[in-house]
Amino acid sequence: MSKNTTLLLVVWNVLLSALVAWGFMRTSNGPTLDSATVIPEGAEQMLPRVTVPRDTNALKEARIAYFYMDSIQKKYELIADKDKSFRAKRQQLESSLKKEMDKAQARYEELMKKDHTYSTQAEVAKDEQELQALMAKIQGQQANSEEELARMEGRILTEIIGELRGFLEVYNATAGFDYIFSVQNEGQVWVGNKDLDISDAIINGLNERYRVSKTAK
Repeated sequence: MSKNTTLLLVVWNVLLSALVAWGFMRTSNGPTLDSATVIPEGAEQMLPRVTVPRDTNALKEARIAYFYMDSIQKKYELIADKDKSFRAKRQQLESSLKKEMDKAQARYEELMKKDHTYSTQAEVAKDEQELQALMAKIQGQQANSEEELARMEGRILTEIIGELRGFLEVYNATAGFDYIFSVQNEGQVWVGNKDLDISDAIINGLNERYRVSKTAK
């Protein structure tokens, strides 16, 4: 193998290895929200202490219910449909990227078959620039695809939260609960009274509302 051919091989391998792994799914059970606040050690001593009087009488009279967010994620038809749309879009973008990668690989093989024994430095440089342009195109396409999926994921999450909040407002106008908690299996809230679970009512109501919306559209 000539020195020029070896140079092309090195350039291709370096550029190819620069591509990050292609992966889009950020969650397997539907969109979720998570946040955390970290307070430096010792900083809590500097925070002002606020004492809030506890209204025990109001707490005794409060009507409380809860639902499992895990069940919503698994049984809410809107989430299932949005997940299908997200997966289909991801597959479409992956397929498009693969086609560009195949084209680049085919062109690379063509260049490697050329006899560079007597190639000038200018000719080798031209081939290198062509490979760099191909890889830059692929990297740009990948970045655009990731951004597009991130925007799509954000829209889906916003829509689901909006639908859940909107339904709960309508539902609670009749139910009249003072508090409706969202809990998760293995979460930080332990549920003692199973009779307060309204998960099925929430799921049935959400799905009925979504089916009516789909029919109207």
